[in-house]
Amino acid sequence: MFHVIDDDPMLRELLDSMISDAGYSCHCFESGNQYLKYLNSSKYGKPIAVLSDVTMPGIHGYDLALEIRKHYPFQKIVLITGYADAEHHKRAASQLCYTLDKPYKPEKLISMINILAACETKHLSGDKIEYLKHCEFGIGHSCPFHHTK
Repeated sequence: MFHVIDDDPMLRELLDSMISDAGYSCHCFESGNQYLKYLNSSKYGKPIAVLSDVTMPGIHGYDLALEIRKHYPFQKIVLITGYADAEHHKRAASQLCYTLDKPYKPEKLISMINILAACETKHLSGDKIEYLKHCEFGIGHSCPFHHTK
């Protein structure tokens, strides 16, 4: 299960469709505020990863990521933006697994979600020896899922 948060209904539907076509389930939200209500409800189901737009009405993607981390410090989070710059990548590096710059190719999204799913499988199995050595989307930070202990 992946969670997608985007205020643009067409982009939400597109992401939902691509993720579903790749064989994963997806739960979509139209705002960060709507997602936080769900996160704090008894119906919440932890996803493999949260994919969120950065620029939305209400809470933006960076603050949403921080709120999610308060509940689930190791949640895999991807921020998607059409306005990526050096400041975006600097802020993102401290709290995310990946960033995805718009426009992106569907193949890149599918590859990324497959890697996130593989990462989750490794994490849940406790097998961290070969953990994400093939990761091609990392943004140069110290991933909490990559370390061997």
